[in-house]
This record gives sequence, structure tokens and C-alpha cells, in this order.
Amino acid sequence: MPSILKIKDNVGTTTFKQSSQQVKDLKKADPTYVAKAGTLFFVSSIDRGSSDSKSSSYYGGDHWKVTFKDKLKPQEGSDPLQTWFVYRDHVEEYRLIP
Repeated sequence: MPSILKIKDNVGTTTFKQSSQQVKDLKKADPTYVAKAGTLFFVSSIDRGSSDSKSSSYYGGDHWKVTFKDKLKPQEGSDPLQTWFVYRDHVEEYRLIP
């Protein structure tokens, strides 16, 4: 279901990644996108993952796999990507009613 994600006003910035790893554990070349507080993003889908840590769709229990309506250009300069892992406590979801 289409929705809007808003970066919470109290977080400053948050980093979208290609895995649910902590930012400090990423390699320097791993694609990241830094989003500022208050920014709105249109979203095509949100995969909230599994609560089963043995499942392939378990994202650390605190991340969502989000497909954005528009591709986002990584700060590392690689090609724009549409799907990113987002730390769920840094965003608010607003569902769009058709």
C-alpha cells in the first residue's frame, strides 16, 4: 500500500542502507543515503520483516525494507537505488487512502 515516510523531527539525520547492519559496521563503499529530519518520502511498499531471527526476512528486529516511489542517489556516487533498509524508530509512516 502506498504511504509516506517522514523522518522524525528529533533524529537530526538517519542513514538508509542496503542491509540492516549498523552504519559503523558498513564498508566505506557500501551505498548509503542520509535523510534529514522532517523530510518526506513517497513509498511504494514496506517490508517490515519477520520476528523470527532464523528467517531470511529478519532485519535485526528494528529495520524495515522500504521500496521508495523514486530512486535515491547514494552519497557514494553509485547508481540510484529504489529499495533501502530504514531504521524504523527514525521514521513515521502515513498511509495514503485511495
